[in-house]
Amino acid sequence: MSEKLHFNILSFDWPEIKPIFYFTVEETENSHPIHKSKWSPKILEAFPEVNSSDKEFIYTTYTQQVDGAIGLEIKMFKKELQIYKQYLKFKIRNHFKEKGFIVVKNFIGDVQIWLKEKKEIHPLYNRYYKFSLKIQFAQVSEHPELIVSFDGMAKVMNIPLSEIEDTTLVKRTVYNNSVFNYQKLNDPDKQDFYNTIEFEKAFPLLRRDLAKAYNIPEPTPERSNRYTNYLKNSTTFANAYLLTEEFKAIIPIYGKKFIEVPKKLINHIDPQKGLLEYANKNKGLIPKRELGKFKPYRRPENPNIKFFFIYHESHQPQIKTLYKYLTKGTGEGTFYQSLESYINIKAKLSNDHFIKYTDVHNPIPEIIAQLEQKEFDKDSIRYAAFYISPFDKFTPNKEDKLVYVKVKELLLKEGIISQVIDYNKMQIDINKPKSYQYTLHNISLAIHAKLGGVPWKLAVTEKKELVIGVGAFTFQDANRRYIASAFSFQNNGLFNGFDYFSESNSKALAGSICNKIRTFSSQIEPEKVVIHFYKDMSEKEIAPIKKGMKLLGLNVPLYILNINKTEAQDIIAYDSNWSNLMPKSGTYIRIGFNKFLLFNNARYKNDYKYPAAEGYPFPIKIGISSPDEDAFEDANIITVLLTQVYQFSRLYWKSLRQQNVPVTIKYPEMVAQIAPLFQGTIHKDSKDKLWFL
Repeated sequence: MSEKLHFNILSFDWPEIKPIFYFTVEETENSHPIHKSKWSPKILEAFPEVNSSDKEFIYTTYTQQVDGAIGLEIKMFKKELQIYKQYLKFKIRNHFKEKGFIVVKNFIGDVQIWLKEKKEIHPLYNRYYKFSLKIQFAQVSEHPELIVSFDGMAKVMNIPLSEIEDTTLVKRTVYNNSVFNYQKLNDPDKQDFYNTIEFEKAFPLLRRDLAKAYNIPEPTPERSNRYTNYLKNSTTFANAYLLTEEFKAIIPIYGKKFIEVPKKLINHIDPQKGLLEYANKNKGLIPKRELGKFKPYRRPENPNIKFFFIYHESHQPQIKTLYKYLTKGTGEGTFYQSLESYINIKAKLSNDHFIKYTDVHNPIPEIIAQLEQKEFDKDSIRYAAFYISPFDKFTPNKEDKLVYVKVKELLLKEGIISQVIDYNKMQIDINKPKSYQYTLHNISLAIHAKLGGVPWKLAVTEKKELVIGVGAFTFQDANRRYIASAFSFQNNGLFNGFDYFSESNSKALAGSICNKIRTFSSQIEPEKVVIHFYKDMSEKEIAPIKKGMKLLGLNVPLYILNINKTEAQDIIAYDSNWSNLMPKSGTYIRIGFNKFLLFNNARYKNDYKYPAAEGYPFPIKIGISSPDEDAFEDANIITVLLTQVYQFSRLYWKSLRQQNVPVTIKYPEMVAQIAPLFQGTIHKDSKDKLWFL
């Protein structure tokens, strides 16, 4: 059966009569600010005095006429269209506030409505369904469009702020159907609001730290089909609150269901472009099924490999079981035969290098002391350490959480790669070999890549090219962002190396990118340079790269792909002709000028049973740009660039599960997550290795 794709979009009509909005230079009662970026020539003509002033805003009461205001007819075009959009958002916000719902701005400034769940899930909190409404104009149709997205659930505690003993655990808080950040009330502009808050009527959102303080268990990760859940909730919300005469008086929606994706916006990447090559030229699409059978594409260079364990004294029984699995497999009825067998290497246990510590919270001094006493033959042997961590990544104590980082850095300085294993998870699962074998598959895969092996590469590539990935990670505690830059790959997916910098150091970032281009172009003349960037790249960031290319005499186009690592949730598409709704892998849809949704998943055909364990990932959103005027003269370049993203999503060597984000973004983010926590810098010898997996 052929696909039938729909957006989560309701179309509505253009206004029959152009509205008249009333503007003033100064703020008046019930007026709304209009930023200067929205001032059209008509507005500047009506208010010539703002041309020569440093004013950031003028004000409007929209359709409400007030004394001294100038009325202007609003055209559905460019800047005035943005004012009309602001007006519609204001009307939507008021409509739902009047109904008593919690109404907030989401992280991109759209209206988000929270609906309380009717049934009680837990005595300490209530759950709320979150829905966002985003307005756009003629992006995928000829009409204004209302994107209806389901943003998941919020948990709001039943315990008021007045009864919370440790308020440092509180951040976002619900009060009078609005949400504020309790930790950011020291802003002078918010003092008046802060003084009006009645703490016994303010209720904090449930965060992980609060949940631990009140012994509320961590929810198990959602493994069900996200598409069916998303569509069910979005459709229910639309039917109940949007497809009503009352709401249509604000937004004149036509039709009774989400719009179909026009065929002209849809294209598909050939699944064979995602073909992977293993050892001895064996090829396939699904590593989970094929790696153990075909074996990795290339072994680590050093054939002499030894591994050892670093563990707390209480971990001994589980270590014995883990060692048995790694050396002899998980037994009858399972697929994991051993570390050596699965990834096709010779690796022996090094009993002499085992490290056992006694202090759970501060093992570093013991580990250092024991490392100093042991002899390592680093010239002949490559060592891998399995660090059994007593703390998981959700541990609330920051010092405990940093122990594994310190261990990883300590071993990295010694030239030893490490694999961290969560003890708490291990002790639950290790006696269930039929399920634990899949964890061992992933561990073995990551170890192979960290040792310098190549588990698989792309089988189908065009001419040799350079692809550079730049990703980022924000540390929530200190609100610091670091970027891992210049992760360079050949276009067959083989990794070259990386650098990393703080986000503010755009000059060093550009220099690093230029160095990668120089190194590559000295070996082969590229047809183009492609950068996968985690956000829109600014002119300030692009200019030094183009200058560097010019100095090299490299007159080829530069393409920049803004790849949002967060799956698209505001706008998605679903296949109503397939029961599980997820569009086939490789489907891409144009959603604006050089903007696309790309579906990366494990659904390749209609006629086979989809393995639910592969998950149902949402699409990623990609914007494509270039500083070169003639970069898009060849219409096929879009397909070529999106195919490259599709291919690079198949090169993730930390897990056998299909990823939807390419490693050009994912790997830099992983380095940015851990490297800034190191006490020292990353040695240059470690910048061409995947130790961070």
